[in-house]
Amino acid sequence: MRIAILSDIHSNFEALESVLESIEKESIDEIISLGDNIGYGADPEKVIKTMQANNIKSVLGNHEAACIDQDALLSFNTRAKKALLINKEMLSSESLKYIASLQVFIIRHNCRFVHGMPPSSYTKYIKYETNDALVQILANSSEQLSFVGHTHTLKVYEYNRKEVKTKDIEKKKLKLDKNSSYIVSTGSVGQPRNIGIKAEYIIFDSVENTIKPRCVAYDNKKAAEKIIKAGIPEIYSLRVEQGISLKQINLI
Repeated sequence: MRIAILSDIHSNFEALESVLESIEKESIDEIISLGDNIGYGADPEKVIKTMQANNIKSVLGNHEAACIDQDALLSFNTRAKKALLINKEMLSSESLKYIASLQVFIIRHNCRFVHGMPPSSYTKYIKYETNDALVQILANSSEQLSFVGHTHTLKVYEYNRKEVKTKDIEKKKLKLDKNSSYIVSTGSVGQPRNIGIKAEYIIFDSVENTIKPRCVAYDNKKAAEKIIKAGIPEIYSLRVEQGISLKQINLI
C-alpha cells in the first residue's frame, strides 16, 4: 500500500494541482489530507471540489474548525482571521457542509492521521511539545505511525522505547524501524515554511515501511497574484511566491 499524505493546502489550487500531477507518477493507492485545506490562499472552493473529485479523505484542521465555529476563530490573529473570512465567503453551502462533516482524526492501515497532535488535537503544534510529552504520547499510542500537519515543516519524531530522536527528512527516503514508534510532520502543500516555495507531501509505503518526502514546483506567481486580487493580506502572497516569513518583514 502506497499512501500520499498531504497537509495544509491552504486554498492553493496551483500547488494542489501540481502535487496531484506528481502523485499520478508515483503509483499511489490512496491520498489523505491532514486538514487546513482552506485559509491563506484564494481558491478554497476549487481546492475542496478537486479533493472530492480525487477521493481525497481529510481530517479537520484548525482553519476548517474556525470556518464553522466562532469560538475557534477567536484564536486567530488579525491577518489569518481576515484571510479565513474571505475564504468563507467564497465557499458554497455544499462545501461548508463538507467541512462540518470532517472528523478530527482518521485511522487507516494501522496509522493515525490528525492535523495537530495525536491522538486528536487540531490546535497543538508538535514543535512546541516537550520531550517528556512526546515520549508519553508515543509510548501510549495504539498505532506505530502517526502523521501530523499544522507546523508546515518536514520532520520525523522517532521513539525507540528509550528516547525521542528528531530527524529532518527534506531530501531523502527514510526506512522505519519496526521496533520504534513515529510521528511524521508532513510539511505543507500550499505554504511550506522550511525549504522554500515548492509544494511538499509525503509518500508512505507500507510494504517497504518507508516514508519519502516529495517537493514539487508549481506556478507560485499565479497563486500569489490571486491572493492579492482576493484582498487577502499580502504576507500570504509573499510566502507563496518568495517564501518570506512574518519575521523577515518585521510584522511580528
